[in-house]
Amino acid sequence: MKILFSTGHPAQVHNFKIVKNILESHGHKVVWAASKKDISDYLLKKYNIKYTELKRPSKSFLSKIYVLIVNTWITFNLIRKERVDFVVSRINPGVVLAAWLSGKQQIVLTDTEAAGFYDAFFSKFTNSLLTASSFEKQIRNNQIRYKANIELFYLHPNYFKPMPDDAYKLLKLEKGTPYVIVRFVSWQAFHDKGHEGISLENRLIAVQKMAKYAKVYITAEGNSLPVELEKYRIKIPLEKIHIVLNEAVLFFGEGASMASESAILGTPAIYVNDLWAGYTNEEEKYGLLYSFKTDADSQKAAILKAIELLKDKKSKSQTVEKRKKFLQDHIDPATFLVWFIENYPESKKIMKENPDYQYNFK
Repeated sequence: MKILFSTGHPAQVHNFKIVKNILESHGHKVVWAASKKDISDYLLKKYNIKYTELKRPSKSFLSKIYVLIVNTWITFNLIRKERVDFVVSRINPGVVLAAWLSGKQQIVLTDTEAAGFYDAFFSKFTNSLLTASSFEKQIRNNQIRYKANIELFYLHPNYFKPMPDDAYKLLKLEKGTPYVIVRFVSWQAFHDKGHEGISLENRLIAVQKMAKYAKVYITAEGNSLPVELEKYRIKIPLEKIHIVLNEAVLFFGEGASMASESAILGTPAIYVNDLWAGYTNEEEKYGLLYSFKTDADSQKAAILKAIELLKDKKSKSQTVEKRKKFLQDHIDPATFLVWFIENYPESKKIMKENPDYQYNFK
């Protein structure tokens, strides 16, 4: 079978990379289409994934319509040229419509409740919609829920192996030196419209206060890093970020994906954002993550919580223990998705009749 994967956000590259490798080991052929967002092009090249480029729109409505038409055309031609049998993606309008027009079976995933209307509309053109069990919206009646989140596709212990020595070497630190990873985002995503993050003043205050207790390293999108904090910018190969997240004593930032990655690796995560996703809410229930809004009082509370956790020398080890319970309760979504693709549409029927079948994939 020949399968097309489509990605946009860098996390989506990680999302499908393991699934791609497993499918290819089973003898399937995989083709890839992707838009260049942030470091996605870098990651695809680093993982030796050849891809057809999809366009990215500007903020204007006309640009979005134009790019929708162009990407539908690009993907439609790719499907025909490569004789694709099956399409797997997040909910990308051009890809969704191209698969629908081509009459190909298509599975889509989403984990962003804030894109509710957008996802609800375009998912109507797909055969199956998969969401985490923690997803807090019912987009369609036959929505299939799996007991995992997107980050477990690549950070499940079946795939991610801790490399503590490498982490400290990458950061040029003596092993055991406590450090914090900070994440600032650019607030340019579709679901970020109308939202702002941590103020410049509080970014400075947070870093200065945390630096009294641990080394601070910042990863930032676009121009979101103030000049005053440039000296804290992390300087490691971008694909190595999970290695250092795993050994950090704390994550502090605005990005939901990296906050979730930290949480399921057992690193206490402080997430500062007005958009609380179902998966971050679930991680908070397990004691892996702490969510704060972006109003002035909440930002101050987030900074105070960060200092509290840094002062508590047991915080990291306690979070690692809580992670064990989280993993016990969740499946390996990569092997689940491989099974779902290879056995479709029978797999869809099985999941509707017996959702617990997914617990065969641990």
